[in-house]
Amino acid sequence: MKNFQLFCELPELDFIHELLECYGLTGFDQNIEFCKTDLVDLKTVQKLEDMLPYIVPYYLPCKAKSYLTEINEKRAITILSQFIKLYAYKLYRKERIIKKKKIIYYKLQKEEDSKLHINSSNRYELLFR
Repeated sequence: MKNFQLFCELPELDFIHELLECYGLTGFDQNIEFCKTDLVDLKTVQKLEDMLPYIVPYYLPCKAKSYLTEINEKRAITILSQFIKLYAYKLYRKERIIKKKKIIYYKLQKEEDSKLHINSSNRYELLFR
């Protein structure tokens, strides 16, 4: 199972909500964009380091060594992405140029919302008109 290439067990929703709070999010359905500078302002890296004793047991030992050492903002985004993927969410990213500097904004999105949905009945109607 692909979920268990990184994790030993599925984390509870309560834990995921605590993790989301480190990023300034209160739940999955929140439509807020954030960037790395927002994570610095929220002290996300420090909060994740404080939560390490609770995060480490979910990861396989070899993966914990690679993902949970020397945490920075980039790794913090990776950690969030890995956990939310277990609950069929992903991080949508959008690049913006502000004052001649590229900034990447992230937002939670359901995986099914990011896929193109084609209604087969409409497709056949278009083909046979």
